[in-house]
Amino acid sequence: MQVFSGLKVLDFTTTIAGPYCARLLADLGADVIKIESPEGDLMRSRPPLRNGASSSFGQLNAGKRSIVLHFKRKEAVAAARRLMGKANVVVENFRPGVMKRLGLDYASVGAEMPGLVYCSISGYGQTGPSSEKPAYAPVVHATSGYDLAHIAHQGGRTRPDSCGIFIADVVAGTYAFGAISAALAHRAATGEGQQLDVSMMESML
Repeated sequence: MQVFSGLKVLDFTTTIAGPYCARLLADLGADVIKIESPEGDLMRSRPPLRNGASSSFGQLNAGKRSIVLHFKRKEAVAAARRLMGKANVVVENFRPGVMKRLGLDYASVGAEMPGLVYCSISGYGQTGPSSEKPAYAPVVHATSGYDLAHIAHQGGRTRPDSCGIFIADVVAGTYAFGAISAALAHRAATGEGQQLDVSMMESML
């Protein structure tokens, strides 16, 4: 049995952390709609490519449906809001403030959609002095102290390995999946949705 069968998820995410979280929900039966800009998710062009298609993108987004919305157009924002009204879960990983400018943040939609579980994934959280800084996994590996801790176990090394494995993305995506699962259990007991703030930095710490 797929425990999230019937669950409707809107996936506003790109790259790795958010798409991985939504992929885990899809694996358990959720109906995930991935919303992309006209340019598409950057991972669509990430090697390795097979017949022009990225294997990495396929692994992160298998089991999802996909639509394109151009958020510079008011009609696209209105369409996203209508989709939210039918969703149980929203996952987004824009830089903090972007969804607010579109009027699609939890504060703007939560009152109309009291059962919505709304998960935001970012580098340093939705608030605080670093919240608006752009963040990618290698940067978070350094700022969290992960690289230094790793070097401490490599005798004689002074620089971290450039291994290409984006641990911060995978860990944050996994924590977001766990947080969403807990929020859904809470909603089943109380009928209440909630906002979830998952940062890559705190996940690595």
